Amino acid sequence: MNYIWESLAILFTGVCLIRIAGKKTVAQMSGLEVITILTIASTTGHAISEQGLLKTIIALCALVALLMIIQFLAIKYNLVKKIFIGKATPVIQNGQIINQNLKRLRISVDQLEARLRENGIPSVSDVKTASFEVTGEFGYELMNEAKAVTLGDLDKKIENLKSDILQQLSIMDQNTAMSTVQDHRKMQQD
Repeated sequence: MNYIWESLAILFTGVCLIRIAGKKTVAQMSGLEVITILTIASTTGHAISEQGLLKTIIALCALVALLMIIQFLAIKYNLVKKIFIGKATPVIQNGQIINQNLKRLRISVDQLEARLRENGIPSVSDVKTASFEVTGEFGYELMNEAKAVTLGDLDKKIENLKSDILQQLSIMDQNTAMSTVQDHRKMQQD
Protein backbone atom coordinates (compact mmCIF):
# COMPACT_ATOMS: atom_id res chain seq x y z
CA MET A 1 0.00 0.00 0.00
CA ASN A 2 2.95 2.33 0.73
CA TYR A 3 4.01 1.82 -2.91
CA ILE A 4 0.73 3.40 -4.13
CA TRP A 5 1.09 6.46 -1.89
CA GLU A 6 4.70 7.00 -3.00
CA SER A 7 3.66 6.73 -6.66
CA LEU A 8 0.91 9.32 -6.11
CA ALA A 9 3.35 11.65 -4.31
CA ILE A 10 5.83 11.35 -7.20
CA LEU A 11 3.06 11.97 -9.72
CA PHE A 12 1.85 15.03 -7.81
CA THR A 13 5.43 16.36 -7.54
CA GLY A 14 5.98 15.82 -11.28
CA VAL A 15 2.77 17.65 -12.19
CA CYS A 16 3.68 20.57 -9.93
CA LEU A 17 7.20 20.79 -11.34
CA ILE A 18 5.99 20.70 -14.94
CA ARG A 19 3.55 23.50 -14.11
CA ILE A 20 6.41 25.48 -12.56
CA ALA A 21 8.68 24.82 -15.56
CA GLY A 22 6.23 26.43 -17.99
CA LYS A 23 3.12 26.07 -20.10
CA LYS A 24 4.61 25.17 -23.45
CA THR A 25 3.15 22.44 -25.56
CA VAL A 26 5.45 19.66 -26.73
CA ALA A 27 5.62 21.16 -30.26
CA GLN A 28 6.95 24.39 -28.77
CA MET A 29 9.60 22.89 -26.53
CA SER A 30 13.27 23.42 -27.20
CA GLY A 31 15.61 20.44 -27.15
CA LEU A 32 16.66 21.29 -23.60
CA GLU A 33 13.06 21.21 -22.39
CA VAL A 34 12.30 17.91 -24.14
CA ILE A 35 15.39 16.31 -22.58
CA THR A 36 14.40 17.63 -19.14
CA ILE A 37 10.88 16.23 -19.48
CA LEU A 38 12.24 12.86 -20.62
CA THR A 39 14.68 12.85 -17.70
CA ILE A 40 11.82 13.62 -15.31
CA ALA A 41 9.88 10.70 -16.78
CA SER A 42 12.86 8.39 -16.45
CA THR A 43 13.56 9.48 -12.88
CA THR A 44 9.90 9.01 -12.02
CA GLY A 45 10.02 5.51 -13.50
CA HIS A 46 13.04 4.61 -11.37
CA ALA A 47 11.34 6.01 -8.29
CA ILE A 48 8.32 3.84 -8.81
CA SER A 49 10.73 0.90 -8.93
CA GLU A 50 11.52 1.75 -5.29
CA GLN A 51 14.55 4.07 -5.44
CA GLY A 52 13.21 6.17 -2.58
CA LEU A 53 10.58 8.85 -2.47
CA LEU A 54 12.69 11.68 -1.00
CA LYS A 55 15.63 11.07 -3.35
CA THR A 56 13.27 11.12 -6.33
CA ILE A 57 11.54 14.35 -5.30
CA ILE A 58 14.91 16.04 -4.70
CA ALA A 59 16.18 14.83 -8.10
CA LEU A 60 13.05 16.08 -9.87
CA CYS A 61 13.29 19.47 -8.17
CA ALA A 62 16.96 19.73 -9.10
CA LEU A 63 16.18 18.95 -12.75
CA VAL A 64 13.50 21.63 -12.98
CA ALA A 65 15.68 24.14 -11.09
CA LEU A 66 18.53 23.48 -13.54
CA LEU A 67 16.15 23.96 -16.49
CA MET A 68 14.91 27.26 -15.08
CA ILE A 69 18.46 28.49 -14.37
CA ILE A 70 19.54 27.69 -17.92
CA GLN A 71 16.44 29.43 -19.35
CA PHE A 72 17.17 32.52 -17.23
CA LEU A 73 20.84 32.57 -18.26
CA ALA A 74 19.85 32.11 -21.92
CA ILE A 75 17.83 35.33 -21.72
CA LYS A 76 20.83 37.23 -20.34
CA TYR A 77 23.70 35.64 -22.29
CA ASN A 78 23.72 34.80 -25.99
CA LEU A 79 26.41 32.15 -25.55
CA VAL A 80 24.24 30.17 -23.12
CA LYS A 81 21.30 30.55 -25.50
CA LYS A 82 23.40 29.35 -28.42
CA ILE A 83 24.71 26.30 -26.53
CA PHE A 84 21.53 25.13 -24.77
CA ILE A 85 18.61 26.55 -26.75
CA GLY A 86 19.98 27.10 -30.26
CA LYS A 87 18.82 29.58 -32.86
CA ALA A 88 16.57 29.63 -35.89
CA THR A 89 18.05 28.27 -39.12
CA PRO A 90 17.14 30.19 -42.28
CA VAL A 91 16.20 27.98 -45.25
CA ILE A 92 14.86 30.56 -47.74
CA GLN A 93 16.16 34.06 -48.41
CA ASN A 94 14.56 36.34 -51.05
CA GLY A 95 12.79 33.45 -52.77
CA GLN A 96 15.95 31.30 -52.95
CA ILE A 97 16.48 28.04 -51.05
CA ILE A 98 19.59 27.90 -48.86
CA ASN A 99 20.65 24.33 -49.69
CA GLN A 100 23.56 24.12 -47.23
CA ASN A 101 21.21 24.89 -44.31
CA LEU A 102 18.73 22.27 -45.56
CA LYS A 103 21.56 19.71 -45.57
CA ARG A 104 22.56 20.72 -42.06
CA LEU A 105 18.95 20.23 -40.91
CA ARG A 106 18.70 16.96 -42.91
CA ILE A 107 15.63 18.24 -44.75
CA SER A 108 15.09 17.66 -48.47
CA VAL A 109 13.79 20.29 -50.88
CA ASP A 110 10.65 18.16 -51.25
CA GLN A 111 10.06 18.26 -47.49
CA LEU A 112 10.57 22.03 -47.48
CA GLU A 113 8.11 22.45 -50.35
CA ALA A 114 5.62 20.23 -48.50
CA ARG A 115 5.96 22.50 -45.46
CA LEU A 116 5.29 25.51 -47.70
CA ARG A 117 2.16 23.88 -49.14
CA GLU A 118 0.94 23.05 -45.61
CA ASN A 119 1.06 26.80 -44.95
CA GLY A 120 -0.78 27.65 -48.18
CA ILE A 121 2.30 28.90 -50.03
CA PRO A 122 2.36 27.67 -53.64
CA SER A 123 5.92 28.65 -54.57
CA VAL A 124 9.33 29.21 -52.98
CA SER A 125 9.58 32.46 -54.97
CA ASP A 126 6.66 33.85 -52.89
CA VAL A 127 8.74 33.65 -49.71
CA LYS A 128 10.94 36.54 -48.60
CA THR A 129 12.44 34.61 -45.67
CA ALA A 130 11.75 31.27 -44.03
CA SER A 131 13.42 29.43 -41.17
CA PHE A 132 13.05 26.50 -38.83
CA GLU A 133 12.77 27.87 -35.32
CA VAL A 134 14.43 26.32 -32.26
CA THR A 135 11.12 24.68 -31.39
CA GLY A 136 10.95 22.97 -34.80
CA GLU A 137 8.18 25.29 -35.97
CA PHE A 138 8.35 26.72 -39.50
CA GLY A 139 8.39 30.53 -39.65
CA TYR A 140 8.16 32.61 -42.81
CA GLU A 141 7.56 36.06 -44.27
CA LEU A 142 5.99 36.42 -47.69
CA MET A 143 7.10 38.77 -50.45
CA ASN A 144 4.93 41.90 -50.61
CA GLU A 145 3.24 40.81 -53.83
CA ALA A 146 2.35 37.42 -52.28
CA LYS A 147 0.84 38.78 -49.05
CA ALA A 148 -2.90 38.66 -48.56
CA VAL A 149 -4.73 41.97 -48.46
CA THR A 150 -6.11 42.80 -45.03
CA LEU A 151 -9.17 44.85 -44.18
CA GLY A 152 -6.82 47.53 -42.87
CA ASP A 153 -5.05 47.65 -46.24
CA LEU A 154 -8.38 47.97 -48.03
CA ASP A 155 -9.56 50.71 -45.67
CA LYS A 156 -6.37 52.72 -46.30
CA LYS A 157 -6.72 52.30 -50.06
CA ILE A 158 -10.39 53.38 -49.97
CA GLU A 159 -9.51 56.43 -47.85
CA ASN A 160 -6.74 57.37 -50.31
CA LEU A 161 -9.13 56.98 -53.25
CA LYS A 162 -11.78 59.08 -51.49
CA SER A 163 -9.20 61.77 -50.79
CA ASP A 164 -8.04 61.75 -54.44
CA ILE A 165 -11.62 61.92 -55.73
CA LEU A 166 -12.49 64.78 -53.37
CA GLN A 167 -9.39 66.69 -54.48
CA GLN A 168 -10.31 66.18 -58.14
CA LEU A 169 -13.91 67.24 -57.48
CA SER A 170 -12.67 70.32 -55.65
CA ILE A 171 -10.42 71.21 -58.58
CA MET A 172 -13.30 70.61 -61.00
CA ASP A 173 -15.58 72.82 -58.87
CA GLN A 174 -12.96 75.56 -58.82
CA ASN A 175 -12.52 75.28 -62.59
CA THR A 176 -16.29 75.35 -63.09
CA ALA A 177 -16.65 78.35 -60.77
CA MET A 178 -13.84 80.17 -62.58
CA SER A 179 -15.39 79.33 -65.93
CA THR A 180 -18.77 80.59 -64.73
CA VAL A 181 -17.20 83.83 -63.47
CA GLN A 182 -15.40 84.30 -66.78
CA ASP A 183 -18.60 83.58 -68.71
CA HIS A 184 -20.49 86.02 -66.50
CA ARG A 185 -17.83 88.72 -67.08
CA LYS A 186 -17.98 88.19 -70.84
CA MET A 187 -21.73 88.54 -70.74
CA GLN A 188 -21.42 91.77 -68.76
CA GLN A 189 -18.88 93.16 -71.20
CA ASP A 190 -21.08 92.37 -74.19
